[in-house]
Amino acid sequence: MTAIENSLSTGCKSAGNMLVAILVIGSVWGLLDALTVIYISPMFHIRKLCMCPMTVVLYGFPLMTIAMVKYRKPLMMIGIGVIAALFKLLDFALISLPVIDGQPIYQPVVNPALAAITVSIVYAVFVGLLVKKLEKNTVSRILMGAIMGFLSVIAFVCTAFYITQTPPLIVLTPMELLFPFHGPATALLGAICLPLGYWIAVKLNQRTDLLQIKKPVLYYFLSGFILVFSILASTIILVSGAQN
Repeated sequence: MTAIENSLSTGCKSAGNMLVAILVIGSVWGLLDALTVIYISPMFHIRKLCMCPMTVVLYGFPLMTIAMVKYRKPLMMIGIGVIAALFKLLDFALISLPVIDGQPIYQPVVNPALAAITVSIVYAVFVGLLVKKLEKNTVSRILMGAIMGFLSVIAFVCTAFYITQTPPLIVLTPMELLFPFHGPATALLGAICLPLGYWIAVKLNQRTDLLQIKKPVLYYFLSGFILVFSILASTIILVSGAQN
């Protein structure tokens, strides 16, 4: 094998591994979101609190950080967010949308997907510019997480209110989705979840690297299993929730 062929083979393998990571991590995020939609969100909606900007930080920051530490490819984060958002298509098929004045309301499906994509873009841009800070120390990661968490909720608010025009039904103005609760809460979650994701990545990536090298067939089998399990489990959760 020539040097060029070896380089192409290595590049294709690396791209394949990144694609697998995007699908697996995005599907886990989608499964966690399905659990939230059925079992957690209703408790917050009663108190007029929107879970969209918070859950994407709670789940997305650790998961994207795991991928970022391993692959150091910021654009991957957007792919992960897109896969998580695509899981919301299950909601269209399995959950009855609320109807107001005879018109179906799409916010319960559109906004979680919108939040996942918005947060992944914010994460990709911010970490792409400050990747060295991510690896510096825990204090830097806490500060990064807090700032990114707050920027994420601002980005979601701007997108939902002014671009897609799908503001959450439980708030009337953009400021209600920032203060007094959502903005500080999301910043706090970011300060916790980003360092947590980094810590998990350091522990987990050593094992996945060994598995990829020594037992690649098992690695891809487990990846496929996680993907299929996430889709099936999300479907079951949504169906059971819709019937209750």
